[in-house]
Amino acid sequence: MSQHSRARLTSGKKVTLGVGALAASGLAVGLLVTPSATASETGAAEALKQSRAGAADASAAKAAAPKARAARAAGSTVVSGVTVDGGNSAQVGTTNTQTITVKWTVSGGATLYGSQASIWRGTDRDTDLQQFRNSEEFDADIDPCVQSGDTTYSCTATFKIDPQRDLKNEDAGAWKIALYAITDAVTDVDTDNAKTWYLKRWSRLSNNAAPEPVAKGKTITITGKLERANWDTHKYAGYTQQTVRLQERSLTGSYATTSSHITGTGSLAGVEKQTRKATTDRCYRYKFEGTSTTPPVTATGDCVDVR
Repeated sequence: MSQHSRARLTSGKKVTLGVGALAASGLAVGLLVTPSATASETGAAEALKQSRAGAADASAAKAAAPKARAARAAGSTVVSGVTVDGGNSAQVGTTNTQTITVKWTVSGGATLYGSQASIWRGTDRDTDLQQFRNSEEFDADIDPCVQSGDTTYSCTATFKIDPQRDLKNEDAGAWKIALYAITDAVTDVDTDNAKTWYLKRWSRLSNNAAPEPVAKGKTITITGKLERANWDTHKYAGYTQQTVRLQERSLTGSYATTSSHITGTGSLAGVEKQTRKATTDRCYRYKFEGTSTTPPVTATGDCVDVR
């Protein structure tokens, strides 16, 4: 098991290391640490202070462990396999709270004194911090890592995002993961950007081919509308001036793109409408490839009976 148990730090108070950390260090005394934010304080700046205090706590536990120091090999702590929701992005709608999951692997040291991930937006944590959020595990003083090998730990952190309370449209796009990992290896990890990832506004795409059925030789109209979550109004709105692909297939075949089009603006925001001549039974759908702020989406196909 991990030897780390982080206690909440408060200004002017001593912090006693958790039982696991004490067992690793052979100590049974408290450590005087630097002031930090309490759990009740909020805001990006306070969350950043809490994260830094957590890293300082883990470093102090390592420094206070003479047995670990004596056995420490000349090696480095390594963080790898960082993912967000299984990939490089997460998406949030307009009303429901979304859980974002960050996973990573720590290796290089037999004893882990602490590792946590935070998510943030901005160009610099000290001079341009727009958002900073610690994980549910961090706030609950729960170790996010479990030992998966002699010198390997698998870690998971979760973040709950409420779009009605936490997000504005400007928050869509690139975010970063701040991550620290303190082991008994000589070198530790404490980075502002373990990974750049993308928080995206949930998208949806409608599709309808009509009339159904249709006489052979008549005109089929395929209408779709591309929309995405608006985090300012908490509604969905048409996504204008975006490329959507019209795809077609036979009743038993596979979809293939037959043309590309740009979604409408104004009263037709996000709308796309194309026509085809009815020849044989055929299925139609629209597909959107996505952007840095909006995930890809494919409409449900609509098949037309030609008589």
